[in-house]
Amino acid sequence: MNTTTKFSTPQETITELVEACHTGETERLQDVFSPGALMTGYFNGEFYSGSPEPFFDEVRDNPSPASTGAEYIGEIISVEKFGDIANVTLKEKGFLGANFINLFQLVCIDGSWLIVSKAYIDEW
Repeated sequence: MNTTTKFSTPQETITELVEACHTGETERLQDVFSPGALMTGYFNGEFYSGSPEPFFDEVRDNPSPASTGAEYIGEIISVEKFGDIANVTLKEKGFLGANFINLFQLVCIDGSWLIVSKAYIDEW
């Protein structure tokens, strides 16, 4: 994580994630995840559980929606905040050729909201 990057709300963190996915900026994407973050979910019917590194690789290795002009929409559906922890639901349309529902868990660490886990499924 870039220690100078601070996200003051859970929504700001997820908005940064959406913008980084749109532009394909892997470094920005990495900044929203805490060290040791986990990802779990389904893509094309296959289950994955592990670090976000394969996600970073997919973003880096594929043309970004911004570069191709492809439609990509990331919409925050809900935010639940309880002190220094939060849940955020994000609905994505047109990311890597698919539609996703993402459930993020965030923690405020040293004054910055970071993703500690992400659960996802495509084909909504």
